[in-house]
Amino acid sequence: MRRFRRLTLEELQNVRPEFVKYLASEGITAEDWEQKLLSNSSDVVTCLDEFSTKFWEGATQAIVCLEHSPGDESLWVFRFDESSARLIQCSPAGSSTQWSQGTKSYAPEARGQEIFQLLEQGAKPCSKERFSEIENHMKGATQAS
Repeated sequence: MRRFRRLTLEELQNVRPEFVKYLASEGITAEDWEQKLLSNSSDVVTCLDEFSTKFWEGATQAIVCLEHSPGDESLWVFRFDESSARLIQCSPAGSSTQWSQGTKSYAPEARGQEIFQLLEQGAKPCSKERFSEIENHMKGATQAS
């Protein structure tokens, strides 16, 4: 079972220079690649899957924080460490705001998969500063209560 999905054609176009470097690192020239495409070689699928895995592993490894607005006017921010993630949730509750937080532990090798699943649900990378800003806002709101 694959840990990550294959990049779409649009996504692949957006990372074309990286894909070309990957093919070169695998010893595949532009002519070789064109030939594989024309012959409908199974190597094409293998290359795309391997590159997609490397891409997603690199992308998820670089992410420390994510922000997600699931559509109900709530805001979720996540901060990922090696083997756990922190979550802060802010939701409207009538005329006030409800805050909650939690943590989730996972095996270090599952970190990328956790981030990938949230990206697939629409979460976007955000800065550590953004996470801290929301955390401080939560602390101020809960201390004022």
